[in-house]
Amino acid sequence: MSGPLARLARAALRRVAPRAFLALCPRAGSDELGRAGEELVARALHRAGARIEARRLRTPWGELDLLARDALGLLAVEVKTARLAPRPRPRGEPPVPLAAGRRPGARVDGRGRVRLERIARGLAARRRVPVRAEVWEVLAGPGRATLAVRRVADA
Repeated sequence: MSGPLARLARAALRRVAPRAFLALCPRAGSDELGRAGEELVARALHRAGARIEARRLRTPWGELDLLARDALGLLAVEVKTARLAPRPRPRGEPPVPLAAGRRPGARVDGRGRVRLERIARGLAARRRVPVRAEVWEVLAGPGRATLAVRRVADA
């Protein structure tokens, strides 16, 4: 099924059940994959006690995927999502971990880190509260999604 109704159904599934969306829509585009990853990270932050203040926040210094507030202050979050293809391995062997350079968070290179730090410093100056900057990775494997956090910088 395609067309406006299908797009609407996919968007609703992505918002309501992002893990199910990742499992049921293996050919989702990069934008849909990214939005599902952002929803998963927002839910994980909420479970950890943070309040989501903004999504896809446009600032003078760049766009930020999520802005959350917790007991320590503000948290500027960049979310990177990727699909994992099943890797061949002998039956009964443990999964082979991804090399560090192949993880989605590795796409935040030096310029990306500088941009994220600049956004965090700008928000800290405007709001006069401590701001941390983090990169969260969402790895969507066959039939499941896992979260991994990797800190980039403190601002």
